[in-house]
Amino acid sequence: MAGSSARKQSVALVMLGVATVVLMFFISWSFRADNMIAGSFRLEDLQICEELDEDMKPLNAGKSVQEGIKQVCLWFSYSSAREGDSLEINWSFEDKPIQKDVFRIDNAGGMRAFYLLMEDGSPLPVGSYSVELYCNGRSRAAEVFLINPSSDDVGSEQYEFMD
Repeated sequence: MAGSSARKQSVALVMLGVATVVLMFFISWSFRADNMIAGSFRLEDLQICEELDEDMKPLNAGKSVQEGIKQVCLWFSYSSAREGDSLEINWSFEDKPIQKDVFRIDNAGGMRAFYLLMEDGSPLPVGSYSVELYCNGRSRAAEVFLINPSSDDVGSEQYEFMD
């Protein structure tokens, strides 16, 4: 009888060991699958600026600009991307979506710039803006910035963005 009990404990211990190995395999695989779906895209630098210089470097970068500006630029550098990864840039004004840019990556690394501007070329409205960057559907970065009113403003105008 004592041998039978020892054998049952031994079998149970082996089964527990096998179950642990199988569980570890699936956990490891799930992390790998998640990374394969999302890619290994990495943002190296991200800035909100008014313009880019001739070398594609940000000019007047910051989180706040003065009224009257006609465009705002989202500039970023990236690495470890896969060809075909999808990047999506979502712009919002006062928490309402106003523009979406989507493109496919064709290089493992580099820099990109996207501009927010009014279709008619008029200045951007005063207020709070945000921009969010997604890679393959996963949020990678979000920035908030302001367009401040000039000190001599008496009233505020309402603007409507075009989609």
